[in-house]
Amino acid sequence: MQKKIGIILLTAGILSLILFLADNFKSLPMTKEGINYVERNKQGKGDRQEDLQVWIGDAKEPYTVRIHEQKYTEAELQRELAKAEVQLEKLILGDNRSLDEVRSNLNLIRNIPDTGIKVSWELDNYEVLNLQGKVQNDDLPKEGRIVELRATLSYEKIKEMYFLYARILPPKQTDMEKLISNLNAEVDKQDRLSETEKRMLLPTSINGEVIIWKYAKNLRAAAVLLIGIVMAVLMYVSEKQKVKETHSKREQQLALDYPKMISRFTLFLGAGMTPRNAWNKIVNDYEQEKRREVSVEEGKRKKEKVEREVYEEMAYTMHEMKGGMAENECYERFGERCGLQVYKKFGTMLSQNLKKGTKGLTELLRQEADTAFDERKNTAKQLGEKAGTKILFPMFLMLAVVLLMIIVPAFLSLQI
Repeated sequence: MQKKIGIILLTAGILSLILFLADNFKSLPMTKEGINYVERNKQGKGDRQEDLQVWIGDAKEPYTVRIHEQKYTEAELQRELAKAEVQLEKLILGDNRSLDEVRSNLNLIRNIPDTGIKVSWELDNYEVLNLQGKVQNDDLPKEGRIVELRATLSYEKIKEMYFLYARILPPKQTDMEKLISNLNAEVDKQDRLSETEKRMLLPTSINGEVIIWKYAKNLRAAAVLLIGIVMAVLMYVSEKQKVKETHSKREQQLALDYPKMISRFTLFLGAGMTPRNAWNKIVNDYEQEKRREVSVEEGKRKKEKVEREVYEEMAYTMHEMKGGMAENECYERFGERCGLQVYKKFGTMLSQNLKKGTKGLTELLRQEADTAFDERKNTAKQLGEKAGTKILFPMFLMLAVVLLMIIVPAFLSLQI
């Protein structure tokens, strides 16, 4: 178990270290003042996003920069026409719920995704909305202003005009949101100015506030390490529980087998055998029975179904006696290994009678056997009561189902 826990912790630590290095050592250089550019994907690789942290004065905010891929020349662009005009209204909403209530920038896309359809825009009011979708709504009245957007959908020589109307409303922004809004505009500006370049410069100030850019921290490494620790703890608890359950099953099996064992032992003593010969007879009979069961099942029967703990311990004791250990000491050790009080008493009785003689031993063991059978009856009764308690919940569920089957049709049949 300790080896398994060690492997889990080592694996979690290695994965955590790999993720930490991957998240904190980027290909872009970063100075003490932060970074001043982000890499752009090459043509055909698609746009990407970079999670950063932005310092505006003393304030720090998470910020996601969207970086367009390097564009091809017009001669390189060839797409397919596949999207319908009805998709356009949803695609340009951005963070807005509908065109009837536009408070943040629209996403005036230049092409419909995965179709090759190009989109060009014309507006009837460039003071409120520009071609990049930036809304300038700080000074608008509460009722807002309606802007007509003329979208030209084109593919090669095919063109189609589509009209949309957007109600631009004043923003609901905090001071920080206004700063972020201005920062968005500046980032968009830098993006446009460097569309054909590998790098996009990030703004260093906004509204007089100094901006510092840094990569956002990623907690994946810590999460993996934490998961590894939790798995190790759960495995440790699971192994401890398995050991406890195994010990409990062993004790239960020993308690159930005691009456039969001591009854057979008493029977052999009454037939004239010595305690040692009776002991060996029981062990030999058990081993023959075990070999027969294994042969019948072709070795596929589970171990716990073939082996019985008490007879395994008796076999161990028999080998101890054959090895030269004192017989009385072997009996006492047998009781200690079994652990239950009845076995300790049984071992002590055999050990003491070796010193005092076997007179009266048979009667004592017969009384012990009667007591053991009475205790087994009580144990069986207790197990039956536990089994009855376990089925109470399923019985209540069945009762509830029966009541529903009776009551629901009765209510449905009522006519008010």
